[in-house]
Amino acid sequence: MKMASKIFVISGPSGAGKTSILQRLFRRKFVRKNFSKSISYTTRPRRPGERGGRDYFFTSRQDFLKLMKKDFFLETQKVLDDYYGTPYVLYRQACRRKKDLILCIDVKGGKYLKNTFKKDKIISVFIAPPQEKELCRRMKKRGETKNTICKRIKLAKKELAYMRYYDYIVVNDQIEESVDNLEAILRAEQLRRCR
Repeated sequence: MKMASKIFVISGPSGAGKTSILQRLFRRKFVRKNFSKSISYTTRPRRPGERGGRDYFFTSRQDFLKLMKKDFFLETQKVLDDYYGTPYVLYRQACRRKKDLILCIDVKGGKYLKNTFKKDKIISVFIAPPQEKELCRRMKKRGETKNTICKRIKLAKKELAYMRYYDYIVVNDQIEESVDNLEAILRAEQLRRCR
């Protein structure tokens, strides 16, 4: 598949701070000028404070599966009991605007894209928590049920094993430092393309 823009895959376990980092990252002029942010479709219920079209496109399982059959997605994954997918149209829009695309996706989706597309077109960054205790604390703050938190912690332990497949690792201990580190990666990769 011929791809004009690069895809930056941002992954990590639930509670690592991916969403918070990306929200702050896109407040920066350099990032807004050079990158587009993909918004995933999901069948999971929205959490307090989340908005459709900003955080995710929330949809029913039935509609998601219909879209899957129509090859609407660049990649899809089932995480716990819910589906997530990256709409292909957002990649095409990024290409038209001559921007690179940033995806915040599951580790399996990240691995799938790295195996599917040309190596120089997919740049992957793993956002890791400073320690497991902190990960648990962050998940509890979300207001999810104890059962969901237990499932997510179990899944997080499996997801941490995927770190070795990623080009970069950012340990999210201090959020502003993590945003700085991620921006430095984006800048370095854009400079590499200019050579």
